[in-house]
Amino acid sequence: MTVKFSRIFTFIIIPILFSSNSIAADNAFGSLISTNTGSAASDFVPSSIEAVDKTLHPLVRRPVDSNTIIGVMISPAQKIAYIRTYDGEEYFIGVGDMLGNADGSVTNINSSGIEVTQADDVISLPVRNRSVANENEE
Repeated sequence: MTVKFSRIFTFIIIPILFSSNSIAADNAFGSLISTNTGSAASDFVPSSIEAVDKTLHPLVRRPVDSNTIIGVMISPAQKIAYIRTYDGEEYFIGVGDMLGNADGSVTNINSSGIEVTQADDVISLPVRNRSVANENEE
């Protein structure tokens, strides 16, 4: 009896589980509970936020100053900054990487933040030592 059950489970149930469409197919770490209320959330764009080109990389979708520097790592061989975009995505960037929607390029990373040069203008982004959520509470 247990042999039949294990064969049924192996050859029928398991393939069905892996072949069915998952609600969280787009995000492996997303919720399995559907929050769909009938309208697509991606169709809604608030009037106060301008539409951005989603085909571009997140680091070049918005202006330089819309990003937050979370931390920097400096060694004799390499300088790296940890950055959070306006959309909440986090990336590591280095000197020479593109940043901002005006063809900016990271020109320097130091202990206080990064410098981005775009159109002969240098923009400095300081390292934020506390979370953005805590800043609004003060």
